[in-house]
Amino acid sequence: MKENPAMPVGEVGAKMLERMNVSHAPLRAFGLHTITYQPHMTILDVGCGGGATIKDLLKLSEESIIYGLDYAQKSIEMSSFNNKDELNKRVFLKEGNVAQLPYEDNMFDLVTAVETVYFWPDITKGLEEIHRVLKTGGQINILCEGSDPEAIDWPKIDGFFKIYRPNELQALLVQAGFKDVVVHHGQGQYISVVGVK
Repeated sequence: MKENPAMPVGEVGAKMLERMNVSHAPLRAFGLHTITYQPHMTILDVGCGGGATIKDLLKLSEESIIYGLDYAQKSIEMSSFNNKDELNKRVFLKEGNVAQLPYEDNMFDLVTAVETVYFWPDITKGLEEIHRVLKTGGQINILCEGSDPEAIDWPKIDGFFKIYRPNELQALLVQAGFKDVVVHHGQGQYISVVGVK
């Protein structure tokens, strides 16, 4: 079975998720610090993968509650394992889809999406859903390693895959109702796109 970052399954998927936890560390170190954290935040990590972003967020906001969502069962298993000390205390995980978030309106202070928007077949619906579940004044933070489709040599995958330019993500966020949308540029093609509800 070959690796598919759009849908990790089995032992191959587990190994890929662990590798991504490590390889995405520089992106998280750059992008998660483009916003300011307060204590007692309620945060959602959409496309939580192997759970490393959740682990980082637990440290960034003291006494925070972190929700993780992913449509891959293997990702939920790995996120659970990698955050087992805080599972069902400060970390709550659920299988689900960004286009139909299983959360109430105005619930979150922050929603993060790390290396995941590439795989959303309906990014407009996903961003509208994130806007819905954010509190007024809450923020979205989208982190991507790839932001120039002309200069990416990533292997083809099974399933939907699209690399967005910074101005495309900016326009999509504005269209979904976000304001004060800012693109932060890191090394290479790294971007952190932040918007406010």
